[in-house]
Amino acid sequence: MAESLLRILLKSLTSFIQGEVGLILGFKDEFEKLQRTFTMIQAVLEDAQEKQLKDKPIENWLQNLNVAAYEADDILDECKTETARLKQTNYWSYHLKATAFRYKIGKKMKNIMKKLDAIAADRIKFHLEIRPIERQAARPQTGSVLTEKQVYGRGKEEDEIVKILINNAQQLSVLPILGLGGLGKTTLAQVVFNDPRVTEHFHPKIWICVSDDFDEKRLIKAIVESIEGKSLSDMDLDPLQKKLQKLLNRERYLLVLDDVWNEDQQKWDNLRAVLKVGATGASILTTTRLQKVCSIMQTLHPYELSNLSQEDCLSLFNQRAFEHLEEINPNLEAIGKEIVKKCGGVPLAAKTLGSILHFKREERVWKHVRDSEIWNLPQDESSILPALRLSYHHLPLDLRQCFAYCAVFPKDTKMEKENLISLWMAHGFLSSKGNLELEDVGNEVWNELYFRSFFQEIEVKDGKTYFKMHDLIHDLATSLFSARASNSNIREINVKKYSDIKSIGFAAVESSYSHLLVENFVSLRVLNLRYLELNQLPSSIGDLVHLRYMDLSYNREMCSLPKQLCKLQNLQTLDLQYCISLCCLPKETSKLVSLRNLLLDGCPLDCMPPRIGSLTCLKTLSRFVVGWKKGGQLGELGNLNLYGSIEISHLERVKNDKDAKEANLSAKENLRSLIIDWDWLEPRRYESEEVEVLEALKPHSNLTSLKINGFKGIRLPYWMNHSVLKNVVSIEISSCANCSCLPPFGELPCLESLRLCWGSVDVEYVDVDVDSGRFPSLRTLVIVNFSNLKGLLKKEGEEQFFVLEEMIILYCPMFVIPTLPSLKVCMSDASSLRSTSNLSALTSLNISGNYEATSLPEEMFKSLANLTYLEISVFYNLKELPSSLASLNALKRLDIYYCDTLESLPEEGVKGLTSLTQLSLHYCKILKCLPEGLQHLTALTTLTITECPIVFKRCEKGIGEDWHKIAHIPYLHIRNY
Repeated sequence: MAESLLRILLKSLTSFIQGEVGLILGFKDEFEKLQRTFTMIQAVLEDAQEKQLKDKPIENWLQNLNVAAYEADDILDECKTETARLKQTNYWSYHLKATAFRYKIGKKMKNIMKKLDAIAADRIKFHLEIRPIERQAARPQTGSVLTEKQVYGRGKEEDEIVKILINNAQQLSVLPILGLGGLGKTTLAQVVFNDPRVTEHFHPKIWICVSDDFDEKRLIKAIVESIEGKSLSDMDLDPLQKKLQKLLNRERYLLVLDDVWNEDQQKWDNLRAVLKVGATGASILTTTRLQKVCSIMQTLHPYELSNLSQEDCLSLFNQRAFEHLEEINPNLEAIGKEIVKKCGGVPLAAKTLGSILHFKREERVWKHVRDSEIWNLPQDESSILPALRLSYHHLPLDLRQCFAYCAVFPKDTKMEKENLISLWMAHGFLSSKGNLELEDVGNEVWNELYFRSFFQEIEVKDGKTYFKMHDLIHDLATSLFSARASNSNIREINVKKYSDIKSIGFAAVESSYSHLLVENFVSLRVLNLRYLELNQLPSSIGDLVHLRYMDLSYNREMCSLPKQLCKLQNLQTLDLQYCISLCCLPKETSKLVSLRNLLLDGCPLDCMPPRIGSLTCLKTLSRFVVGWKKGGQLGELGNLNLYGSIEISHLERVKNDKDAKEANLSAKENLRSLIIDWDWLEPRRYESEEVEVLEALKPHSNLTSLKINGFKGIRLPYWMNHSVLKNVVSIEISSCANCSCLPPFGELPCLESLRLCWGSVDVEYVDVDVDSGRFPSLRTLVIVNFSNLKGLLKKEGEEQFFVLEEMIILYCPMFVIPTLPSLKVCMSDASSLRSTSNLSALTSLNISGNYEATSLPEEMFKSLANLTYLEISVFYNLKELPSSLASLNALKRLDIYYCDTLESLPEEGVKGLTSLTQLSLHYCKILKCLPEGLQHLTALTTLTITECPIVFKRCEKGIGEDWHKIAHIPYLHIRNY
C-alpha cells in the first residue's frame, strides 16, 4: 500500500509548493526536498513490493517507509490546517503563534528528513531497481487442453453454455464468462471447447490466451497460427488481416479468447472488424474478471459464474489431498471439511489447500492449515493468492489503497457504500478530479471495484447501497497490509465491546473506551465509538486535530457534546444516529468548516444549531429540525448542495411559503430521498398556510423517494405529478386526514412502492383516472385505515397493476380487491377478502387483525392453487376454518396465531395439505384437539405448538391422546409457559 500513500503525499507536496501553504509558512525549500526524496523512493517501490514476498529485510524496509510516510502526512496535514486558520485571522495578531508553529514544525521536518534519508540510502543497499509503477503482473499461458483430472460441479454450466453457442443465430456472437479470479472460468471454457457437441457444430476451433497484451497484430497472428498449425514469419498487419479473413470466410468457427483485461473499445472494434467474415452462428467465447470487458465485447448477456457448492469444493479438495490413498483417516477427513469452508466456493482455493496437504498425514499439520489465514500459508505461482493478486495489480493506483482498506471490516460484513466512501475520504485516499465532488469521485472508485468483481451481493435499500466481499477477496486485501501498528501511525480506532476482530495495519480495535486515552493517538483520522453507552465525551476530543470521521451513533445515554468538539476543523463526518437522549448540538457547530456529513436520524433535536447553512461543504444532512428563531429556519438549507436523504421536521413552525421557498429544494439535484414531517403534538399556529408551504417544498425531479407525514392541508401539492416525480420509486403518505383526494399516482412511471396510512374518510379510490396502463411499475401497495376506500381504481381498465406482487390492506372495511393476476403476497384483515378467485397467482397470504369475524368464507381458498404460505392471526372471535383448506395442495407452511376462540381445525381440510412441511399453532387457548388427518401428512417435518394448554396435554409424549397423530413428525416444539 506504500505506493498509494506516496502518491497522495507527492500530490499534496506539489500543491503546497505551487500554492500558498509553503509561501505563508515559509517551508517551501523543505517541501521541495521532501518531494525529491519521496520521488526517488517511489521509483523503486514496484521492485520492492515484488521482492518483499521472499526477502524479510525488504519487507521491513517497506514497513519503515510506511511509518515515515504516515509521519510526513501528519506534518503536511498540520501545515494545511494552520494555513487555513491563519487565513481566517488577522495576520499580525496571529504572528507570535505562527512563529511558534513554524518552530515546532521545523523540528518535526528535520526529524522526518533524517529518517527518509536513511530509507532512501537503504534502497541502494538492497539493490532495488527502478521499474514502472503500474507494471502488470504476468499470468501463466493457458491452452485448450483440459489438464484437470476431473471437473467438479460444472456440468450444468457446461450444458447451458454449449446450448447457447450451438443455438446461436447471430453473424458473430460474443459470450463472456464473467467471474472472480480462481473461480474456474478457464477450466469451464476448456470443458466447453472440448465438448463433442461443440466439435460437431464448429470448425475451426481456436484457443488464444490473451492476458494483458491485447495487440491486434499479435492476436491475428496467433489465430492464424492456431488454424494452420505452424508458425508464421513476421508480416505486416494488412496481409495478416487478409490471410485470417480468407481462413475464416463463411466458416462457423469458435474462437476462445481467454483471460481478457482489455478495456479499450477501439482495440476490440479493430479486431472484431477482421473477424466478422464467418458464417451465421460463428461465436467467440471469452473469459474475464471485468464487467467493463463484458460491456465492450458482449453481444450475448454475460454468463456469470457462481461459486461451487460446499460438496463439490470438498470433492476437489479431497482429490488433491488424498490422491492415491487407499484408506483415508476419518479425523483428517473431518478436519478437511472445516478447511474447505475457507474456500468460499472457489475451486482454485480448494486445489491450493488440498495441494498444501498432499502427502501430509499428521493431524497437527492439518489443524495448522485449518487455523491459519490463507495468506500465511505457502503459495506458489499457481495458488489462489497469486491468482487473485493479478486483479489487484490490474487496478489503477488510485484504486489500490481504497480496495486494501476494506480489510478493516470483518469477513462477511455487509458494508454500506456511502459510509465506505466517507471513510476513504477521511483517510485521504480520494483525490479531487476537476469539478467533481469527492463523494462523486468515491462513487466512481466504488463502481470500478464492483465492475472488477471485488464486491458482490449488492442490495439497495432505503436509498443506500449495501454489499459484501468474498472471503478470499478479503484475504487478498488483508495480505496487502504491511504497516506496523503503533500509537504514532494508528489512523483509525474502532472500539467494540464484544468482538473477535483483530487490529490490522493502521486500524486498531479496542475492547473498551474506559481505558483508552484517545489523546495519545494524535494521528487519528477515524474514531468509531458506536454502541458504547457513553454519556459524555472528554473535552480532550478537541485535541485530535487530524480527525476526519467520528461515529457516536447508538450511544443512547449521551445528552450533550462538549464545545471543544467544534475545534475539529478537519472533521468531515459526524455520525450521531440514534443518540436518543441528544436534544441539542453545540452552539458553535458552524465552526466545523470541513464537515461534509452530519447524520442525525433518530436524534430528538428540538432545533438546529445557529447558522448551519454556513457549512458550505455539507453534503449529507440527514435531518433538519425547523426552529423558531432566525438562523435555525428553512433558509439555512438554501445554499447547501445536499446529497442522499434529508428529513425536514417540525414544519408546523414555518410561517408561510416565502420561508419554505428559501430552502430551495427544487435546485438540489443530488437529493434522492425527502421526508417532510409536521408534528401532530405541537400547536398549529400556521395551519391555514400548510398547503402553500408544501407547494413551496417542491423537490428536484431526480428525487427517488418521498414521504409526507402529519400534513393537515386539504389537498396534496400540484407538483406530485409525472413531471416532477418522474424518477420516484417509493412514496409514503401518512396521517394526512384532511386530504379529500389523492394525487395521480397511477401516472408515475417508476413508482414501485406506494404506502398510504391513516387517510381521509372522503377518499373512495386510490386513482380516479380511467386511462389504461396505470401504475406500470408498482410492485408493493400498502393501504391502512381508509374507512371509506372502495377500491384501487374508480373504473377498472385493462393493463392495470400488471406487475403488482405484494399488497397489504388493513382496516379498510369497504375495500374490494380487484383482479390482480400478478399478485404473489397479500395481507388483509379478511373484510376485503370476500373472494380470492381473482388472486390465482398468490403464493403467500396473511389474514390478520379481524375482531368480528366468526368464520371465513367457505370458498376462500378454492382458487389458490399456488399458495405456499398461509398465516391466520389475531382473530378474537374466529371459531372454525373453512374445509376449502383442502384445496391448498401446494401449501408448505401454515401459521395460526392468537385465535382465542378457535376450537378445532377442519378434518377434511387438513387431510388435503399434502405438501405441508411446517405447522405452527400459537396462543389458541381453547383449541381442543389436533385433527386425525395430521398423521397422513408425510411431508410434515416441523410442528410448533405454543400456549395451547388443552392440546399441550394431549400431545404428551407416549401417553397423550393426540400423540399418535404427531409421533411421525421429526421436529416437535411443544411448549406451555
